Amino acid sequence: MEFKINAESLINGLLKFATKEKVALSVYADICAKKLEEDAKKNAKWIDRTGLSRQTIQGGTQKNGDGVDVYIAGNTEQMPFLELAHEKKYAILQPTIDKNKDKILKGLDNLLGK
Repeated sequence: MEFKINAESLINGLLKFATKEKVALSVYADICAKKLEEDAKKNAKWIDRTGLSRQTIQGGTQKNGDGVDVYIAGNTEQMPFLELAHEKKYAILQPTIDKNKDKILKGLDNLLGK
């Protein structure tokens, strides 16, 4: 009995699978970043004066080798003070990450089939 494998087809199939996995990871990361942004804007504990600190909170992604980094950032001069001063009473970025990280990682496990 002879068994033949078309290596080219096998490699192309594996590459397509790897590409689909990367695309799925990228889309999932984008969704997570936007959910973090939405959660932080909604749950910020400070009283808005101009609304600029809340408006400029941004969730995003950045490719990192074969992976994707998800981030959330505040883009005003006062954001470090809101995050770190007053015993972190007005912090929102790190608490948002802490609150959502388990859900994000569980979703990633489901996505990757682990």
